Formats: sequence, structure tokens, C-alpha cells
Amino acid sequence: MANLALVLVVFYLLPFFVPVLSSDFDPLLDVEQNYDRNITTTINPNCPQNECVNFTLIHVQQQGRTDVLHHLWTMENIPTFFYARTEINTELIIDWHKMLSGNNSQAISFSKEPQYFAAVLILKFFMYNDLNDTGIIPKMNSYDTVSFSTKKMFWELKSSNYSGNRSASVAFRLANYDGVELDSSSNIEITLTAYGTRGRSPILPHLAFTENSTQIDFIFDRLETKESFTNARLAIELATVVSEPNSRFTLNVSQSLDDEYTPGVFKLMEVHSALNQHWIQWRPVCYTSTKRDIGDSTGMYQTGIRNVTDDEVFENSLLQWLLLDIDMPSLSMNGFNVSFGVEGDGFYKASNYTAWTMVTGHGSPIGDQFSVMVILVMAIGLGLPAVVLILGGVAIALRNHRNSKDDLLLSD
Repeated sequence: MANLALVLVVFYLLPFFVPVLSSDFDPLLDVEQNYDRNITTTINPNCPQNECVNFTLIHVQQQGRTDVLHHLWTMENIPTFFYARTEINTELIIDWHKMLSGNNSQAISFSKEPQYFAAVLILKFFMYNDLNDTGIIPKMNSYDTVSFSTKKMFWELKSSNYSGNRSASVAFRLANYDGVELDSSSNIEITLTAYGTRGRSPILPHLAFTENSTQIDFIFDRLETKESFTNARLAIELATVVSEPNSRFTLNVSQSLDDEYTPGVFKLMEVHSALNQHWIQWRPVCYTSTKRDIGDSTGMYQTGIRNVTDDEVFENSLLQWLLLDIDMPSLSMNGFNVSFGVEGDGFYKASNYTAWTMVTGHGSPIGDQFSVMVILVMAIGLGLPAVVLILGGVAIALRNHRNSKDDLLLSD
């Protein structure tokens, strides 16, 4: 009887948690969601092999039932991770002669106009001397801050991995800065992964991804810091561009209900466009060891959203190669900084290693959800007291009923 009552209580309480399990998608969004996509990946599509030795452009197609997401990833000039949603059977067209000759404006196009597009760009890396141990980046013109423009960086394709038609992953490594090779023991690595289905990353912080998203992992390993910077920390300047007219991005901080997926971290950061069609998500945590464990982690900070100029994101970048004829007012361009480390963690030199993960995508992101296991634990936790009360009430009622029946027999 107790087991039956517990099952009834669980099924009674489960509907209260169903909204947490379900994703709150906007029915007005046109992008196909919650359906698996088939992924195909090509490097320098249709470029003669001997002509593209020093150039890398990754084209990832996420084929859905009614649309296609075309991802273009490149580290040339300004690292840019672009995607466009198009109709089925839309082809990517690249004029490689223009691309490789330097006359690359409008060298990349689509056979049909994209329905929507967006991009994330890495503008700069920073090293700053955190004299007061606050974790906050000082003003950019401060003597305690050094910036490294990504326009001066040359990256090499380190590895690529295509798991059938369900995922695609590529890793880039910084080879030199402004013509000077990176020390062989140092490493800055950026890995991009696109999936054709929904799930969570196998590595901490186990961010949720969708069939319309890209995961971006950053690794800063054994970097040589400026000698005068005794309290050196690292930071990144990011920019994002969307085909939404004159709308500003918003930074939201949501409080998680549990830390099941990311132990010790209860916050989820999200930057999203005004129409909620483009977003960037991350947990405010970075890892100081390849193990990525709660004991090898520290916090991080982000600045507010700011406007970025056309020159910052368009000058000789993938966006210029694609979008030179687009009117600037038809685009939204914003940026923000993220810095790694918080007060009391010993600065970058404590581990000489920092790893951080973010996810960016189209449509609605997956919000924080309870897993089935947590749902059952919570249901049982709430259900057991209810069962005890129910069984106790039934036992008392039965006892009272028997006593009253015995009293009646004695009176007779």
C-alpha cells in the first residue's frame, strides 16, 4: 500500500515540474527547432588544393527538414564564427580567385538570400595587472593593461573531427603574433563544435547545446606574462553582429535551481539579441587544469554591453567578404569583455592554465532544466512526508473506527 501511495504522490507532483523540463520556445520564430539536423563539413570548399595552403575556411551545413544553417568559421584576420539560415538547396558560392588575390569584398555569397544571419568575433586578447586583486579589468588605456589585436595573429588548423553526420569539431592553435612565433611550450587554442541534435557537452561546465548552436572552447596554456605584471590575468574582447535593425543586445543573469551539471556554479549568463533569435551563453566559471574539476576552477567577470564600430568588425574580415553591400543600419553590432579569475585565486600564475567554454546559437537556447533523476529525488523527497501523513491518517482513522465499534458493542 505504501509503494502504491508513493507512486501516486510522484505522479501527482510530476506535473508541477514539467514546465521546468520543457523548453519555452517562441512560436513566432521561423527557425526549425527540436529536430535533428544532418551535418556535412568541408574545409575550403571547391578551392584548388595547392592554392589554399595558407588559408582556412570551414563550412559546416546543418541540414534540417525545412531550412539549412550554414556555418562559416575562419581565423583569418579577425576570428569570425558566422552562420546563416537559408532555404533548402541554397548553395555557398566562393570566388577563390578574389579571395586569394586580396580583392575579397563580396567574394562569398549564397545562391539565395539568407533569411537570417549572425556572427561572433574575437577582437582582442588582454593581459592586465590586477594590482588590487579584484578580477576587474582596468581601463583600456591604463599602463596596467596590454591588448593583443587578433588582426595580427596567425592561426593554424590543429585538428578536425567529423563524427558521421551528427557533429563537427575543429581546433585552431595560435602560431604567431605579429610575425613572432609563439613559444613551443605556450598554447592558445580555440575549438569549435557544432551538433546535429540536443544534449550537453561531455566536459565541464556541461553547457546545453541545440541543433542550431556552436560550442566554442578557449584554452590558454603556459603563456608568458609581462614581467612587470606580478598579478597578471587574462581577458577576451568579443563582438556579435546580427541581421536585426538597430536593436541592442541584452545581458541576463539567471539563477539555476541546482548545480547538478556544473558543481558549485548556480548562475547562467546569457547575451541575446532584441528579437531573441541570436544568443551567447556561458557559466561564470573557468578551469585552471586540464581535469576541469570543481577543485581546479575559479570565477570570472564580464563587462556591460557596448556598441562597436563598423571598422572593428568589418575591416578585412569575413563579414566584409560576405556583407559589404549591406546597409549598416540594418545590422546590430555590440561587444563585451570577459576576464578570467576572481579575488584570492592567485592570478594566472597560480596554474598557468585557463580553459573557458561558451555556446552561441540561433533560435531559443535551452534553459536550465531538472534532469529526470533530480525530478524523482525531489518528488520522493516531497512525496515521502505526504505518504507518511496519509498512512498515519488512515491508521488513526482505522483505529478510531475500531474503538468506536467496540464501544457500541459494549453498550449493547
